[in-house]
Amino acid sequence: MERIDRERDACGIGFVADAEGRASREILSLALEALRRVRHRGAVAADAKSGDGAGVLLPIPDGVFHGLGVGALFLADGDERDHEGVVERGLREEGLHVEGWREVPVDPSALGDLARATRPAIRQVLIGRPAASDAERRAFRARKRIEREARRAGLPIYVASLSFSTVVYKALCAADQLAAFYPDLKNPAFQVPFAVFHQRYSTNTAPTWERAQPFR
Repeated sequence: MERIDRERDACGIGFVADAEGRASREILSLALEALRRVRHRGAVAADAKSGDGAGVLLPIPDGVFHGLGVGALFLADGDERDHEGVVERGLREEGLHVEGWREVPVDPSALGDLARATRPAIRQVLIGRPAASDAERRAFRARKRIEREARRAGLPIYVASLSFSTVVYKALCAADQLAAFYPDLKNPAFQVPFAVFHQRYSTNTAPTWERAQPFR
């Protein structure tokens, strides 16, 4: 057993998976419970709700997104049409077709004052899967294009994930507030074969929405 004086502070991270690769709602529920139990691995602000950031990375559930790719985006300080234009151009240049946009349901009351004051608009872009076999590679290149153009245009666009296989839900909250903030995570149709969860422990950088983990 490790001695107490050798313990070190660190993020709380883990995963839950079905050994047979079977998707179920139970997997996500177990991951959210495990995330709740590592709340102590991150700091919490004086408002008792703004944390270092927490999140989950999940396989995209077909029962919700029906085979589409998903880009999870944090958008702030700009015209919605400008944001959409940058994202759609990046996807189009990689031969990817936008099927639509989705405003991600959130409950701001689950956040602390600090997190609520800095909360970006959270949207998902839905992407048709191309016939080509390199869909994931195209999604990666499209994200790079989006990020470059956003920097040049001075638009604060953060791509939390853009993929045909996985999607990220994360927030500047304590670990036990993530499911309360994102009603999607309580949806019975969110059936997954595995889930990665992460409670960030901020060390030499201040907590922000973008720095919440998991990363892509």
